[in-house]
Amino acid sequence: MSENTGKVEKSLHINQDVIAQIITNSMAEVEGVYGVAPVMKTPRQIWLRQESVGNIRIGLVDDVLSVSIGVILNNGTNAITAAEMIQEQVKSAVQTMLGLTVAKVNVTICGVHFSED
Repeated sequence: MSENTGKVEKSLHINQDVIAQIITNSMAEVEGVYGVAPVMKTPRQIWLRQESVGNIRIGLVDDVLSVSIGVILNNGTNAITAAEMIQEQVKSAVQTMLGLTVAKVNVTICGVHFSED
């Protein structure tokens, strides 16, 4: 009898939409953040009725992630403090949930939301 002692190769593929959703959820915990800045949908997204996760760009090289996020802040929010908190929250959430190293998180303030109170 031959004994099969071959190793099983394992792999995990994570869709960028999943990473973007983790980023979006982690940003929701930061005080003063209204949301992710919207982006224009591509014709393909319109045709396939795909949802856009907003202005989030993800780069992945050798299990090291770099993220760029466009955000909208609530009126009266300190932009520097909010950006720093976003960077910390996103890095922590992605590293905890996915085990990927986050090299950098770039935050661009794209707008300010004025409430209609």
